[in-house]
Amino acid sequence: MIKRPGLFLPVASFEWRLQLRSPVLWVGFALFFLLAFGATTVDQIQIGARGNVHINAPYAILQTTAIMSVFAVFVVVALVAGTVVRDEETGFAPILRSTRLTKWPYLGGRFTGSVAASLLVLAAVPLAIAVGSFMPWLDPERLGPFHLRHYLWALFVLGLPTLLILGAAFFALATVTRSMMWSYVGAVLLLVMFLVTRGLLRDPQFDNIAALTDPFGISALNIATKYWTAAERNTLLP
Repeated sequence: MIKRPGLFLPVASFEWRLQLRSPVLWVGFALFFLLAFGATTVDQIQIGARGNVHINAPYAILQTTAIMSVFAVFVVVALVAGTVVRDEETGFAPILRSTRLTKWPYLGGRFTGSVAASLLVLAAVPLAIAVGSFMPWLDPERLGPFHLRHYLWALFVLGLPTLLILGAAFFALATVTRSMMWSYVGAVLLLVMFLVTRGLLRDPQFDNIAALTDPFGISALNIATKYWTAAERNTLLP
């Protein structure tokens, strides 16, 4: 079979355009935006521990993004695992296997395009915090200066690795099972294991293990900023 690595980008681009037409993507984007916007602008809605930290502090942006990435598990299953199962359900997979398109451009391109779509959904969180911080009814004393790098850091340094890990896991699971049901079962089991291990590894002596086994980066963020003052949380990135 002739290898055609040059088809990777066209396949990824095709998958990206296909995902942009998915209702799941835009419903997820809207829900994530509304939740993060509400947590930023409404006192009764809170994601994470706010304390004396500014609403748009780098710590608050990171914490909200990390917590929302837990809910992104189901978005990743729908977009990334759905990519694998879709061709089987539509009967398009046998046609693809009869062409000269090899596994790397096909699987790699589909994975890249679907993870990029998942990243777009998660991008709604820092975007909502940025937009919400400019709302006129907020107390100026609760706001810090706007720094674009804080939002980009949260999305690409904290959020993207999480999506890559989750995406790879559910892409592989869907490839093996060819079933969305088992992919969602895997997502539920992952969340159960996450909650159980968070409880078991709560003691400080297990901090390193907790950070290494947390795919969402919440434990690592909490450990890195455990002894930070409010002033440090308002200005510093981990």
